[in-house]
Amino acid sequence: MRPWLILALLGLPAPALAQSPALPDPAACARLIAPQTRLMSPELTLAVRATTQSYAGQVQGIYRRMALRPLTPAEVRELQPLERELTGYVDRLLGTWGWPADPAGRAAVGQLLLTPTLKWCAGPLALSAATTPAERQQAAGLIDQGLTGLGGKQRYGTAFSVRRGRVTPLPIEDAAGVDARRAGLGLPPLAEELTRVQAQQPPPKAPPGLRRPVVVRPVCQPFTTPAALNTPLTAAQIGSLANEAARLVEQDQASRTGQPGARSMSEVDRESTLWLKEVLRQRGWPSANRSDPELAFDAWLLAQHADLRPSLQACVLDLLAQQRSTPAEARNLAYLTDRVRLAQGQPQVYGTQVMYDDVQGKASPRMLDDPAGVNARRANVGLEPIEEYLKGFERPRP
Repeated sequence: MRPWLILALLGLPAPALAQSPALPDPAACARLIAPQTRLMSPELTLAVRATTQSYAGQVQGIYRRMALRPLTPAEVRELQPLERELTGYVDRLLGTWGWPADPAGRAAVGQLLLTPTLKWCAGPLALSAATTPAERQQAAGLIDQGLTGLGGKQRYGTAFSVRRGRVTPLPIEDAAGVDARRAGLGLPPLAEELTRVQAQQPPPKAPPGLRRPVVVRPVCQPFTTPAALNTPLTAAQIGSLANEAARLVEQDQASRTGQPGARSMSEVDRESTLWLKEVLRQRGWPSANRSDPELAFDAWLLAQHADLRPSLQACVLDLLAQQRSTPAEARNLAYLTDRVRLAQGQPQVYGTQVMYDDVQGKASPRMLDDPAGVNARRANVGLEPIEEYLKGFERPRP
């Protein structure tokens, strides 16, 4: 659903798993970054500094835009030329000259590393070259982002998740020793850093409210009431629902990606479905205009996987159609539309549900209505063309 390389550009880590045994070794890293720094002429140093700082400014602009709202698929596609250009430049720079000797160049290049492999390889080089607390902080961050992006646990506690303004470190290897490792780099204790980062977070915004009253149609009468759907949610209720949904999504993704110790998918889906039923009964549908975008997305994801109760999915689809207020919810509506229609034996509209040809290693839409018009329908809800979408499911042929 989200292209991997653009995710790397936007700084979104992969789910944390047990420590990965597949970290690139020094020989593999040496093929990406020259192990010895080569000194540049003053003129080349200035030119490289200007180029890397320009790229870093563009990347920071993306971060600022993402802080306001998620990027649309169209915006992601627009970023792909920048990603290719930036990747090629950084690869040539590091492969030829190694980790920059120029402090300003080091600071900018550290913001331009897109893949977790490159971050992992650059981290030790950045650490050995660091001469200031800021550079040591950056080096520790590269190591941690590389580890978490490659499916491991971070070492220094520099990688956080933020949900509704609450900052939480991603899983840490040997958490009891993290402050000692941080002290070895001259970094403050993790609790102090958490307090600092937490203080920088803006308070959660109050939801804008429904544009119009939500109607309880027959498909939803077994699950909810007008009062539940139309009564504004308090900040405490939103926070509680968000925490519960985040926990359920975490175990949902653990079961679907086969993480060690994960519960069975059917058991997880039953718990999530029971939670959704209770939320609909008591609070109605937590759309983005009634709660917040993160909770709205998590609730949709759980509904998308509630295949054990297709009638519940059909109710959520009707409510989402009435309450959607963001581009993300329009895309979510498309995914759930296809899921519900297939469960009812009808052809899907947007082609989001696919089947695989194991011989060819390719995917194709399941039972698609009007294939010739699918890209127009997908564009109307902000989805990429079906051809690009299916490429993300391709598998190498055996």
